[in-house]
Amino acid sequence: MRSVGLWKGFFVALLAMGLIAFIPHQALAAKELRIGIGIDADSLNPHEQTTTLIQNICDFMYDTLFYQNEQAKVVPMLATEKSVSKDGLVWTFKLRHGVKFHDGTPFTAEAVKAGLDRALDPKLKVPLRFMITMIDRVEVVDDYTVKIHLKYPYAPLDYVLSATISAPFSPKAVKELGDKLAVQPVGTGPYKLGEWVKGERIVLVRNDNYYGKKPTLDRIVFTVVPEHGTRTAMIRSGDLDMIVLPQPPDVAAMEKDPNLKVINAPSTRYLFMGINNQKDIFKDKRVRQALNYAVDKDTIVKKVLFSLADVAEGPMPESLFGYYKVGKYEYNPKKAKELLAAAKFPMDRKISMITPTGRYTFDRQVSEAIQAYLTDIGLNVELRTYDWPTYIAMIYKPIEQSETELFLLGWGPIILDADFMLYGQFHSSVLPPKGMGSAFYSNPEADKLFDEGRMAQDPAKRKEIYKKASLLLWDDAPWIWLYVQKYTVVHRKNIKGIVVLPMEKFNPIYATIE
Repeated sequence: MRSVGLWKGFFVALLAMGLIAFIPHQALAAKELRIGIGIDADSLNPHEQTTTLIQNICDFMYDTLFYQNEQAKVVPMLATEKSVSKDGLVWTFKLRHGVKFHDGTPFTAEAVKAGLDRALDPKLKVPLRFMITMIDRVEVVDDYTVKIHLKYPYAPLDYVLSATISAPFSPKAVKELGDKLAVQPVGTGPYKLGEWVKGERIVLVRNDNYYGKKPTLDRIVFTVVPEHGTRTAMIRSGDLDMIVLPQPPDVAAMEKDPNLKVINAPSTRYLFMGINNQKDIFKDKRVRQALNYAVDKDTIVKKVLFSLADVAEGPMPESLFGYYKVGKYEYNPKKAKELLAAAKFPMDRKISMITPTGRYTFDRQVSEAIQAYLTDIGLNVELRTYDWPTYIAMIYKPIEQSETELFLLGWGPIILDADFMLYGQFHSSVLPPKGMGSAFYSNPEADKLFDEGRMAQDPAKRKEIYKKASLLLWDDAPWIWLYVQKYTVVHRKNIKGIVVLPMEKFNPIYATIE
């Protein structure tokens, strides 16, 4: 007994001198998942999102009325029931009782209305607003019943209400925080923001008052590691538990590593080299077609991406409703030169190309390959690289401020429907800063097709509309059409229960660590 007392006294003395830190037993036993990501967030406000990965992080803090599961089916979340009027214009939702926001505010129909009204407010910056512009008004029936009135019938509204943009906010937080919601999120989700050190990490901590099944993880730490190779080294060494989008040359070796599990999941992530269609040098579609013929996409997929992608054969991923296979733009540098000559393109004009690094699989390397192909046909292309928050700020400036010419970007539909892909990128109403149509493409004929496709109810008619739209876009070539990227997730084998969703998202909140 005396020796125990001596050791106890020795421990207390060391603690008093600051030579050791006191660590509660609970902290020692904390279940923490460390995830390596290539970019930092620019905002954690669901209404300000432009990037699926950051939406994914927001999803752990903000629940929505519905949830898309791993089969891409919508299931109830904050809503418990739905009914639709015969004319398809009024949707009625019953809401879950007993839910509270992170700040203790009760979740009610007023919060649903306030969130959607805010997302529809034209005075606020909401890049994905096009997703909800079919909503005419939101009506509160009682505390737990809400009606959404539409301007026209829109069959996949419940899918829209599973998207991050539709997440309800705490009315109290909106009033008190305003713009600070970008850095102080207050939702109803299973996790709360614990810490955000810009450029380093985002730490989520479990919401112990969560209304649903309690998460198994105490903390999720997203560590910002822009270099692919560094992320790979960190998961191999055990410094990370999970990474997304490793560099392609490492995937085969990681598949053989007994400590790692590699998931090469199908994805909706469509990679393209955007062309600023409003720049004088790119207004002639023959120039844009020439850029497509100049780039060997098959070789890029095989040699740069190690076949972790599929070359695009239409303007949307094959997994989307309304997909039509147009066929590839063949690699034909001779034809590219002929088209440039016919368009009287100024070959001595320097062209600016920009790329992010760490956001997409080998994004910088893909851009370097495209630069080389364009150089081969006599173009003078200058390539610059930026971190993600800076890059996004450049891409979505209004046309009168935009300096972009060529830019690598991806578009990952979170609703598996052609409307999200085509309307969201090519309708003239979504040009920045109103939306995310970064190529500044505007064509009245295309707009008419996108509007018809959005409002049509008959599936066969919608498919025919999107076939016409696909053929038109492929010929107009507002982008250099590249490929659909696979979504590669790697985690250590002692992590069980990581769910990968079909819209390039993952859900680890019920994972276990063995």
